[in-house]
Amino acid sequence: MTIYEKLNLIDHARIDRVVAKKQFYESGELSSADKKIFDYVEKMYWRYALKTENSFIQPFADEERDYPEIEVMEVVLREEKQLKRLAEIIFRSIPYPMLLFFVLGDKIQLWLGKLRKNQADSSRMTLTATEKTEWLAEEDQFWEGLSLKRMPSTNFCALYEAWFDTVSRRHLTEVGISAQGLSGEAARETMNQLQKIEQEITSLRGQMKRESQFNHKLEINTKLQKLKREKANIIEQGSGEI
Repeated sequence: MTIYEKLNLIDHARIDRVVAKKQFYESGELSSADKKIFDYVEKMYWRYALKTENSFIQPFADEERDYPEIEVMEVVLREEKQLKRLAEIIFRSIPYPMLLFFVLGDKIQLWLGKLRKNQADSSRMTLTATEKTEWLAEEDQFWEGLSLKRMPSTNFCALYEAWFDTVSRRHLTEVGISAQGLSGEAARETMNQLQKIEQEITSLRGQMKRESQFNHKLEINTKLQKLKREKANIIEQGSGEI
């Protein structure tokens, strides 16, 4: 069973069209450094285009968001280099919500990007947030959790937000926190707290190595132990509340 079969994507929405890299050069207004990132790309495919006529899912639009359809892109990589920037370029070049799959050997990574209408230029979209999985095998059970059958299908915005939130909750389970019943926003807030604490811990460990005076080392270590307790407390509670 392929990853797309696990997601139960609609057969009538399948395209399987090769996408030329030069299309991004022409439409993305890329710098020479950005163009070089595409040297790490083997091939690009436009796999699916979920539209109302092939899915019965309704479009959604308001003052900030526009979800007329959802695209599914696949990028086969030669090397894992500058994926964040590559994803940003692709998201900004195609003005539709997208499931962006990077494939490297037998591993797959999914990226999603939230878009908002550019207030200064209505023909452009602004990338406001991204979310991604870790590298996963095609047989990983997580993909089945993204099945279209399990997602809300009221409109394309609700569907895409649900996919985005499911990936956000996945990150909590990776650090031992149960995300059951937790909203995507709460999951992201909890992960942001943990990441901020981890960054502070890393910084303090660096200070500890550089510090030569015992009393200063003791002071740094006290702060370090406090941060470790805060991190452990968040994980134990599993609710995002410190």
